[in-house]
Amino acid sequence: MAERDERPMGMRVKAPAKVNLSLEVLGRRPDGYHEIRTVMQAISLFDEMEFSPAEEGRIVLTCAHPGLPVDERNLVARAAEILRRRYDVRQGVAISLLKRTPLGGGLGGGSSDGAVALLALNEFWGLNARMSELAEMAAQLGSDVPFFLWGGTALCEGRGERVTPLKCRRAMDYVLVTPSCAVSTAEVYAAVNSGLTPSIDGSKNVLRALEGGEVKLLGASLHNDLQEAALSLHEELRRIWSGLQEYRKVCNAKGLLLSGSGCSFFMLMHGERDAIRAADYVKSKLGVPCAVVHSLAAWDGRLSRLTLGR
Repeated sequence: MAERDERPMGMRVKAPAKVNLSLEVLGRRPDGYHEIRTVMQAISLFDEMEFSPAEEGRIVLTCAHPGLPVDERNLVARAAEILRRRYDVRQGVAISLLKRTPLGGGLGGGSSDGAVALLALNEFWGLNARMSELAEMAAQLGSDVPFFLWGGTALCEGRGERVTPLKCRRAMDYVLVTPSCAVSTAEVYAAVNSGLTPSIDGSKNVLRALEGGEVKLLGASLHNDLQEAALSLHEELRRIWSGLQEYRKVCNAKGLLLSGSGCSFFMLMHGERDAIRAADYVKSKLGVPCAVVHSLAAWDGRLSRLTLGR
């Protein structure tokens, strides 16, 4: 049984969202998943979780969001259960989740919650699990989950579980456009299947732009193999995309892309001031929620960088 002499009475942590700066679908794997190559970047849109002791053996997850399950379908609950079984943990935990990242928005909110729960409970229960062990469990939870153990900017390959941290010379500023429509990831991947073409490694210019801090080059290099499939399936996404293209010049946006399989878009801006103006303009024109965010530095498995307080 895993024990520790002094357990924290409470812990509050942030779980950041992400955007995909490039996403290449390379083909279907024998296990049924798709082989991808994507550059992901953590951004300053956060869910929050609070951990506190509960009755022995119990894992209790609560969330006020009406569309979010709090049973084993939730990656936070699954992360807690995986840790409990692997390390024979008897102490219970109550987890309160404050959801700010839109559900099904292609921003990785559920994956981030699951990964940060692994990091937080590793400390909360005093397990001292190695990062390699946490990464193995993260991969069991989902394709995007391992990225959020590290954060920052990374090249993710395979199903997304092979994570290579990348240098990003400067923080990038974005306008997130988050319509409320729902997008099925499975449907989008199915739609893109027949159109797969040999990859020319579209991430190379993205990597070069990040390393050099070149906003203009990054904007010109943004790419998502899933975007056309998502737009073909959803009329509302096509409407928003058309509007964003129309307003891109007046907003002085350097780049524009769908994140993941949707349904959130992001506009790359040259500084926070331009981002604030663009967000107000797009919101007034399209009538959809917009938020100004920036990229985050890596936390490399160090929970201290994600802790709100105890």
